[in-house]
Amino acid sequence: MRKKISQLRHRLTFQKKTETQDEEGNWNATYVDLFTVWGAVEGAGSLGNSETMIAGALGVKTPKKITVRYRKDIKPNMRIVKRVPKDKTERVFDILDTNDPEDQEEELEILCQEVGING
Repeated sequence: MRKKISQLRHRLTFQKKTETQDEEGNWNATYVDLFTVWGAVEGAGSLGNSETMIAGALGVKTPKKITVRYRKDIKPNMRIVKRVPKDKTERVFDILDTNDPEDQEEELEILCQEVGING
């Protein structure tokens, strides 16, 4: 079922991991912003059992489902950052999988694992 535009109320920035080398020759992982969209972030209630198996191991945190308008350029090697300006915090989600629920290229459901809150 397609989400109403009012349900896509979170600003979500998609990032890609890059490796940069410093002056001493050390490789450092950094993230680069790719694009920002509106989306909906839902908790475990929408996914069923809170003890969800991820890649054969019991997940420490419950996965989240993020829904955005359909885009072909969203890949599992990305992460999503949800910035909360009033709290000056960021919630970070690693993408586990994506799904076009009705094969209509209208919405994309993204299964994510929350990896941290910074702020």
